[in-house]
Parts: sequence; structure tokens; C-alpha cells
Amino acid sequence: MFSVFMFEKISLSRKRNHNIPLTIYTIACLLLLSSCGNDHQGETTSIVLTGKIINPRTDHVVLINYSGIQDTLKLDAKGVFIKTYKDIKPGLFTFVHTNEYQSFYLGYGDTLRWRLNTKAFDESLAFTGAAAKENNYLIDLFLEIEKSNRSLLSESQREPNNFKEMIDRLTEMRIKKLKQAAKKDNFQDHFVENTIKIIKFNGWSGLERYAYTHYGKNEILQSDVLPSNFYSYRQHLEICDRELLNNYAYRPYVISLVSNIALYNCARKHGSGKTVDRTGYEYRKEKLHVIDSLFTDQELKGLFAGIETRNFIRNRKNAVEISDLVSEFLEISEDKLLNDNITKMAATYMNLDPGNKLPNFELYQYNNKITDLSSQVKGLGVLFYWSNKNESYALRIHKRVNELREKYPEINFIGINLDDPTSGVWHEASVKFGFNKSSEFQLVDNQSISKQLALRNDNRSMVVAPGLTILDPNINLFHYQIETTLLGYLSR
Repeated sequence: MFSVFMFEKISLSRKRNHNIPLTIYTIACLLLLSSCGNDHQGETTSIVLTGKIINPRTDHVVLINYSGIQDTLKLDAKGVFIKTYKDIKPGLFTFVHTNEYQSFYLGYGDTLRWRLNTKAFDESLAFTGAAAKENNYLIDLFLEIEKSNRSLLSESQREPNNFKEMIDRLTEMRIKKLKQAAKKDNFQDHFVENTIKIIKFNGWSGLERYAYTHYGKNEILQSDVLPSNFYSYRQHLEICDRELLNNYAYRPYVISLVSNIALYNCARKHGSGKTVDRTGYEYRKEKLHVIDSLFTDQELKGLFAGIETRNFIRNRKNAVEISDLVSEFLEISEDKLLNDNITKMAATYMNLDPGNKLPNFELYQYNNKITDLSSQVKGLGVLFYWSNKNESYALRIHKRVNELREKYPEINFIGINLDDPTSGVWHEASVKFGFNKSSEFQLVDNQSISKQLALRNDNRSMVVAPGLTILDPNINLFHYQIETTLLGYLSR
């Protein structure tokens, strides 16, 4: 069944006719939103799902299909999990382990086995058993797409017609290659249909990112002169289907689409993109309006609107703007639990506004004695949080902090570990990587304090003054102007 929104016959491409404003309402009228059937629609299968995780980061994995299944599978002492499903609908599923996730296909058959090493999550993932050929093809396609997408930035300097031809040619080549492999290895039809969607969404993402990378933010309105067929695919777009969340190219595509439309709309209001702040309230508000117009499915609408709202809350330092955007979000979201979570998150971050004070929470020292935060902040302090669950970030942030320590010895750079205090991993990581024990601590009450500070494991740092007065609740130590920022705080 198709839901057709076609109130006006206006192309979604950036036409030369400047008298027709491209708005999110026009877009809502033009998108064709649907979900597709397949030859096995409604059929279920019985399957044994088993796998082994080498170097596991937690004691479980999570299996999701965004259509009613969210299953936590426990790992045994050897990192092995096993689960039997008696009635399960084949299709793409999402596999999650800590902050890593990947799509996989659960097809018709008896047993699907997989194996991976978290040290090289995607590269080491391999399958045997039912639908193994499909899944190995899927992960190879992911790695190929990931590599290809890294080169798209340089390709964006091509002229529009040339760029679109390149994207179309690449998409057609991948689909042709898929069909050849499907014929040779007898891929399941449902898998082929889902993989074609992955290929198409990835190609469309490239088209949506082109205007910004080619013209730049300031001149985004020049995209009015793009060929009339540049965005023609939008007129037959299938986007309102929850099962697409298991498609690893779907979310990046939606984010690219929403960002492109919102930036254009904001620039149109100002007559140019020069004054549009892509981190600002107006732009994020416009993104929520775009999402509201694109999606009829309330769950998808809430999910993508929630992503935008959370990102804004995490990165803004203005309590009024946070409050205003949350109000906009609550206008379009009907998910009471999500609304409650967003509201609580906003309240937490607003309590962390500059000028407020951090709670004087307790910390373990390396010798296991307990101290408190205020005792460690004797001057200007930079608190950086890390977890051994994200080893690459832990190494990167410590390397960066060591560089800054050498240049600014008058600043107290304080490392705070977020791992379970009973696990011992903090001590092990500190010894293994040679972290500075005198300036490293661990939260005593890691659960409640993490919630109070709205901490995520991999990207939060703060600047505080003596007395724990917050100067910056969310500073980026990797920013190219970080030294200028730190000097500004020192000169106060």
C-alpha cells in the first residue's frame, strides 16, 4: 500500500524559478512514503543464533529489529552467546555491543553463527551457517561503502551533472554486482531487496550532501541551479518504514536529507547562508520542522526529532534556547516516555549552565583512598571523562591532555574514569597505557553522578574554577582553537 502526498506538482530539485520557495510543506506534499512487501511477507522461521565475541567490552549483546524485538543475549565466560527463535520474521536486524553496532540478515535456515573481535569490529565480523553468504556479502559491502564515502568530499568539486552521473553509475554498478552474486550464490530474495535499499540510500546521501560540500554554507542558495533531475528520486521515496532502521545506510541518509533541506530553508529566509549558524537554535528548530513534515510514523518522527534535540542540548550552553527547543520537540512528539527523557535531560544540562556549581562528588584515588572533587581543583580545572569501554578515545584524550599539560602547567587537567569501581579495569588501563596516576581518579558513585552530569562515556570535558563553579560544561579539547579558549579562561 502506498500513501501518496501529491498536492502540488512542484519538483523537489532546486529549480531556477526563484519565485517558488522550497519549503518543508512542499516537500511533505511530494514525498511518496511507503513500505515494501516481499515474496515471504508474513512468513516466519525457526533459527538458532549463536556467536563469539573476542575481547568483549560488556557481558552481553543486544539484538533489535525495531518491530517488536529487543533481546539482550548474555555472553558466557568465553564470550559466547546462543539463542533459539522459533517464530521470527526474516529480515535485517541490528546487533549492538557497547557503542558499536552493525546490520545483519536473519534469513531462512537452521543456524546462523558469527564471530568478531572488538579490536577490529567491522573488519573481523564473519558468518557461517544459514544466510552466511548473504551476511558476509553485507559486511563486505559496508566496508566498501565506508571506504568509498571517505573520497566523496574531494569528488564534490565536480560539476553537478558530472557528480550525479558518478553517483548514479556507482549505484547501478553495486546493484548489478549484487544481482550477479545473488544468482551465483542463490541469495534469498528478501535479502536482495533489503540490500538494494542500502545501496540506494547511500547514493542518495551523497546527493544530499553535495550542495553543502560543493557550494558551502554561505552560498547554499546557488543550489537553485542544480539540474532539474538532481533530486528527482525524492518523488518516489520510501522512508516511512520502521524496519529501515536496521538498514545501516538509512539513518545517515535521513540526517543528510534533513540537514540539506533545513539549511536551504534557513538560508532562504535570510537571503543567504552567511548568517545561518549550523549549531544554533534557528537551524535546529528548522530541522525539527522538516522531520515533522517528512514522517507520518510517530515512532520515526520521535526518534529523529529526539536525535536532533539531544545533540542540541549536549552542545549548547544557553538554557533559554534549550528550553525553547525542547518545547518545539514536545509539540511534534507523541511518545510520552521519550518526552519525559528529553525533558529530564534538558533539566540536567540547564543545571550545568556556566555560573552554576558542580556537585562535590567523591573520587577514588589510585591508591583506593577517597577524596572529593573540590580538593583536586586548586586553580583553573579541566575535567575529562573516559571509560575503558572506548579504548581508542581513552588513548586519544590522554595524548591530547598530555600535550596541553606541557603548554599550560597552571591548569589542573583531571582525568575521571567512569568504569565500574569493582571491576579493576581502571587500574589495569592506567598501568597498561602509562596514565599519570597523580591526576587520575575514578567516580565512587558512577551511576548517579553520571546521570547528574549527563555524562556519556566518550566525549565530555568541562572547565571549572575553584569552588567548582562551571565555566564551560562541554568543551572540545580537540578543537583547533582550544588553546585560545584556555588562554581566555586563564586571563580572567
